[in-house]
Amino acid sequence: HSRWQTQMAFSQTVYSFQVKEDTVPVGKVEAQMDSPTPITYTVQEDDGENMFLLNPVSGVFLLSRSLDFEAQRFYILTIEVQQGHSQVSSVRVYFNVLDVNDNPPVFSQNNFTASLLEDTRLKTCFLSLNVSDKDDGEVELTVVSGDELGMFFIRSTGSLCLNKELDRETESSYNLTVTAKDCARPASSQLTSTARVVVEVEDINDNAPFFVSAQHAGIPEDSALHSVVMTLHAEDEDAGSNAKILYYLINSSGGTFSIDNTTGEVLLEEILDREKADTLTITVTATDMGSPRIATAMNFTVHVEDVNDNDPVFPHSNYSLSIKEDVQRGTSLFHFEAQDQDIGSNGQVRYSLSPAGPFVVDAVRGVLSLRDQLDRERDSNYSLILTAANKGDVPRSATVTISITVLDVNDFTPQFSPELLIIHVKENEKDLSQLTQQVSALDEDLGINSQLIYFMQKGNSDGLFSVTPNGVFKILHSLDKERESFYTVIITAVDSFPPLTGTLTIHITVDDVNDNRPEFSEEVYNTIVSEDSPIGTVFAMISAFDPDEG
Repeated sequence: HSRWQTQMAFSQTVYSFQVKEDTVPVGKVEAQMDSPTPITYTVQEDDGENMFLLNPVSGVFLLSRSLDFEAQRFYILTIEVQQGHSQVSSVRVYFNVLDVNDNPPVFSQNNFTASLLEDTRLKTCFLSLNVSDKDDGEVELTVVSGDELGMFFIRSTGSLCLNKELDRETESSYNLTVTAKDCARPASSQLTSTARVVVEVEDINDNAPFFVSAQHAGIPEDSALHSVVMTLHAEDEDAGSNAKILYYLINSSGGTFSIDNTTGEVLLEEILDREKADTLTITVTATDMGSPRIATAMNFTVHVEDVNDNDPVFPHSNYSLSIKEDVQRGTSLFHFEAQDQDIGSNGQVRYSLSPAGPFVVDAVRGVLSLRDQLDRERDSNYSLILTAANKGDVPRSATVTISITVLDVNDFTPQFSPELLIIHVKENEKDLSQLTQQVSALDEDLGINSQLIYFMQKGNSDGLFSVTPNGVFKILHSLDKERESFYTVIITAVDSFPPLTGTLTIHITVDDVNDNRPEFSEEVYNTIVSEDSPIGTVFAMISAFDPDEG
């Protein structure tokens, strides 16, 4: 019996098996004996909690369940071989579990978040991507989406790092997909997993405010105090307090305006007068509330819009014109111009005349012209009212008085009234003073144009008559009817240059007085009378002549 024991032994003093964790048959122990008696293999010591099943006859190990390299990487068993009921020999059996790539890499969390100031320096690593793989081997991390511009890279240590400069105003966050891949071979057996990484870019105050509102605004000049002129608005591409803006007036145009620091409303603080200043400039600063603060200044123009608050104004309150009465129709007499300090239709002046009479005014140009011919002898003075009115919605106007004096021209012919004068003169009148007659013509012209000179145009061939320049007509000699019983004298009245004349016809009738004796036609009459002539027979005609009448 002892001889058999010494002759029976395991083929190896120690067994060591390399077993892949996914293997079903794992190994075999084998004893060498000279005895034909069957032997039995049993597990004497087992630290695998019956993981391995030993065939007592064949010495082949089988698995009772799957191996897991990640749970336990090696096992130690003590195996003995028996013949019958006698222990003959034992041996140590080592099982080394070989890893099989059966576990994907695992991120410590499915979603990572990180925040970066936008001025973070390049190459800064800001997030550790915790990845584990129960299998042996390295894990390779890659950003597979969300980083088309290559803003980030991953170090071999698993840290996510900044590769390019950030600009929150361009991109405020990045949504990355990161893949963890093991390095198993062949590549077809490699396993992967993914995680989502959100990188928020935190703002720094690196942008100045900028105005987006119009740089011009209009306001009527009659706007009430404290009314809103314009609302200024500036924007800042930063965020949070870095983008909150306050407004300040650097130039308020002499205190004419104020500004609401938070709303940007520009308010009117003084009464406007477009006629004094039609354009005002203010300077506004938009300041953010970042640290340090950044400000932007801008000039804004306020256009003061006209309202009809001014009357037209003539240079003078009244005008006096003198015009010759022979001025031609259509002649421009005077150019009136009223100034209105308003603009546009409020400053457009139109003229009208009352009463018009023989005059007319150009409604636009204000030129006074003669419409009808003047006649000083009919109307020598005119009093007109000229109105200048603007074209505002509610027109404003002003008036002036025009006094026109019509100057005389020598256009009136002297007129005798009547034009025929009959004078009866007794013949042989001794008192010639009784034979004086004042003649006068009417000339309705004025001044020198109405001063007349008289002269005798006809009837003074015998020197019997005369007329003085001032119109005193005289009979210079006594008249004799028997010599001339009727005289015609024409007197002309002449005015100034160009001379106009009027004539007076004087008929002088010489009245008879008994200043002549009758005279027989013959001093001696001789006749013969027959004795038998009947009574009443005319035998002679005796006649006498008296030059006097009657």
